[in-house]
Amino acid sequence: MKKNVALIGIGPHAKRIYINYLKTHRVNLKLVIELESNKDKTIEYLNQQGFVKTKLLFLPDEYKDNKHLPSHIFIELKKICEELEINHIMISTEPKAHYMYIEFALQNNINVLTDKPITANREMFSKLGASEIKTDYYKLLKLEKNSLTSCKVMCQRQYHRGYELIKKILEDTVYKYQIPITNIEIFHSDGNWEMPHDILKENHPYKYGYGKLFHSGYHFIDLLSDFIKINDVLTENKKIVSADVYSKVYTPNDEINSITIDDYKNIFKKQTIPDYYYNNEHPKFDKFGEKDYHGLLTFYNNSGFTITTASLNLLHNGVSRRAWIETRDFYKQNGRIRHERVNIEIGHLMNIQVHSYQSKEISERTSNEENVGGLEHFDIYIFRNPIIGGLPFEEIHLGDLYTEKEKKEFLGYNELSRELFLDNFFKGNTCKGDIKDQALAIEILYACAKGIHDQYYHENPIEKINVRNKYTYRFISKSLKKYCKYTNRNLEKKLINSTIEYKDIYTFHAYLQYIPKLNSYDSYLAIDDTKNIASGLLSKNFKSKFLATMYFKILNLLIKSKNIKLIEYLVENS
Repeated sequence: MKKNVALIGIGPHAKRIYINYLKTHRVNLKLVIELESNKDKTIEYLNQQGFVKTKLLFLPDEYKDNKHLPSHIFIELKKICEELEINHIMISTEPKAHYMYIEFALQNNINVLTDKPITANREMFSKLGASEIKTDYYKLLKLEKNSLTSCKVMCQRQYHRGYELIKKILEDTVYKYQIPITNIEIFHSDGNWEMPHDILKENHPYKYGYGKLFHSGYHFIDLLSDFIKINDVLTENKKIVSADVYSKVYTPNDEINSITIDDYKNIFKKQTIPDYYYNNEHPKFDKFGEKDYHGLLTFYNNSGFTITTASLNLLHNGVSRRAWIETRDFYKQNGRIRHERVNIEIGHLMNIQVHSYQSKEISERTSNEENVGGLEHFDIYIFRNPIIGGLPFEEIHLGDLYTEKEKKEFLGYNELSRELFLDNFFKGNTCKGDIKDQALAIEILYACAKGIHDQYYHENPIEKINVRNKYTYRFISKSLKKYCKYTNRNLEKKLINSTIEYKDIYTFHAYLQYIPKLNSYDSYLAIDDTKNIASGLLSKNFKSKFLATMYFKILNLLIKSKNIKLIEYLVENS
């Protein structure tokens, strides 16, 4: 099928990533949607890029923060999408606008990819604003369930080869030794230096009450949720069933009291000082979003014992290359340098560390950027207890995980991950980043955001995380794989009967097969949770067709019950 794409929002991210991808891969950009206020520069930019035939639709600015598209615009957009045969939508707007476009896409059976975070609103500082993070998410899940298409969330670290390797090592070690990941530390700094006269900007705004958590911070909440889920292959008494988080933030108001306007005048005395600093001697940024977020998280088993502790130190502030007071492009310039550090412990058996530190801007790229301070610096350190074998210390450089061909022409390793994400999205392949896989990340995000609200209003400093529901843990099939039993996979088998049942994200199968070479009958269950399949569950072999048929009927009754907890219990204790 020809890929006909609608792109919503052409900001710095869309220009650098999406437009570049669409041009390189010759994907049909049939429609662009932007705000009326950006009309002239959008037309100019698209003409410069050669998209002269692309249809344009400009949304009046008064609707930019709407929860739903106005009915007349919904109808107009639907008509345009039908005429242009749009089958893929890419959303690259401010998060406040995400909901209405995801809703439109799913209601009209159009595959949709959205930037992170999934949604936000302009009153994130309020209790209602924080709660809508969850309510919006689960509403969108219901929409996707009833849609013929899907929604993906651009969390490119899902395809980052370094993190893929780390997750595989963690999964194998936790599964083999049944020792949990006991501690996770995640640190990220954008290396931004946003000054008081910058703070009212629209791109990655603070003025609507959301900050680091809903900007680049979401990538690391997504990463944390993936690490936590690895522990679900543990035995029942070690599985995580509850969690809480203690949150603290550093706000624009905090910053203006630690780096005052007088400090800016003193630091930049040889540069032209904007009028802002003469007109605003004591600015206030009440109810603005956080610049830096700090969270301490604890994950418990069903007896209330701690299984995993975690810390999130997510900074917009940090060491910066900015040495000028005038405002420049905030996206990948303006002195921004990234520092990223991850530290993971599997008890006494293993420690894995990530070290990724930049010392210069993207515009300063050279031919070798993989050493410390380079734009592509990303090193993995692995320390092992001799009990588990392997090298006591192993150092892995990210560049060694990619071929020279892959590295020949690219914007960076994160960008390669985005490209792979987009490849799978457009090809209709099984794609990481499905909105259904974001439930635990959303629950963590909500608890963190609610914790910020609690700090602002001096309420309860500890928030509970809803760790387990039918969406937060889609790992039943994966955890049950270790119980799969087969009567010799290599033998010819003839299917006699099968049944299938559905519940939420799960598909349950019961099978009855005849094995001619053994002159026997085999009956078993399989569970598919859209991400993993566990087959050969509760498998039994019979010489008697009658007994095999009776056993098949029992399995059939079991899957008809759709009682996933009962099935889990029977499989684990069979």
